[in-house]
Amino acid sequence: MKHMVLDVNDAANLGFVVAQTAHIESEILERRYPDVTYANDVPVDTSANPFATTVTFYSVDKVGAAKLVNGHGDDVPLANIDLNKFDNQVRMAAIGYSFSLEEVGQAQMLGMNLDNMGVDAARFAYEKFMDGATYLGIASVGLTGLYNTAGITTVAAGGAWVGRTPDQVLADLNTILNGAFSSSLGVEMPNTIKLPLAVFADIASRRIGVDSSMTILSFIKQANVLTASGRGELTIQGDHRLTTRMVVYSKDPQVLKLHVPMPLRFLPVQPRNLEYYVPGMFRFAGLDIRRPGAVRYMDGVAV
Repeated sequence: MKHMVLDVNDAANLGFVVAQTAHIESEILERRYPDVTYANDVPVDTSANPFATTVTFYSVDKVGAAKLVNGHGDDVPLANIDLNKFDNQVRMAAIGYSFSLEEVGQAQMLGMNLDNMGVDAARFAYEKFMDGATYLGIASVGLTGLYNTAGITTVAAGGAWVGRTPDQVLADLNTILNGAFSSSLGVEMPNTIKLPLAVFADIASRRIGVDSSMTILSFIKQANVLTASGRGELTIQGDHRLTTRMVVYSKDPQVLKLHVPMPLRFLPVQPRNLEYYVPGMFRFAGLDIRRPGAVRYMDGVAV
C-alpha cells in the first residue's frame, strides 16, 4: 500500500494550502462579529496610504457668545475658533494563523477543505484589538479612546440614575446635551449616548410610574432636547466598558474618525518547520476627535 508522504516545502502541497487560504480569507474577512461594535459606533476611514507614518487632523472648537451692546460702544464680543493641529502616529500590529502539516495531509486525503478556525480566530483577535483601541485606547503607547480622551468637557451627574426619578434622569441627560449645544453657539448637538450596562438595564426596564407601561428609556428618548427640537432621534446604548461614566457624542466623521490605513491583511503562506504559517498585519492611527465640543462626559451616573 502506497502512503502519501507530505513535505512542507513540496510545491504541490504549498499550492493546495495557498488555494485554500485564498478561499477561506475572502470568506472570513466579510464576516461580522456580534460583540464587536466599533465600526457601528464611529466612522472608520481607510483612505490613507497603507504605509503612511502619520495621519494629520485638526481639532476645532468654536468659542464666544453674542451680547447686547450700546450703539456707540466699543465692547463688541468676538467669536473665535480654537484650532489645533495633530499628527497621529500610525502604528503597526500583527496577528496570524497556521495549518499543521498533519491538517494539510488529512484534508488532501479526505478531499476536504482546510478548517477555517485558525483564520477566523485571527480575524476575531484583530476585531477585538481594534474594538478596545477605539473605546479605551492603548495605555502602553499613550493612545486614548472614545471613553477616556483628555480635554473632553466632563460634568457631574446629579446622582446615580438607579433609583432616581424619570424627571431627574431626563434633567441630567438634557443638561449634558444642552451644554454641548450652548457652548458651541448652537452648532453641536450630540446624538449618541453610551451608558454603563447596569444603568441602561435599569432605565430600559423601570417604568415611569406604576400606572404606566412606558419605561424611563422610552420617556427620555422622546423628551430629550435633541428629539424635541426636531434634530433627529437620540441613540441610547449600554456598554460593558463603562462603569460610572456616560458618554455623549455626535456620530459624524466631521466630529470623530477612526483611521485604519491598512485593515487586516494576510501575507503569503510561509512554510515553517512542520506547519504552513500565514502572518497577518494591520496599521492604525487610533481615534481622532476633531470637534471636542460635540463629545462630553458625565461622571457619577452609577456608583
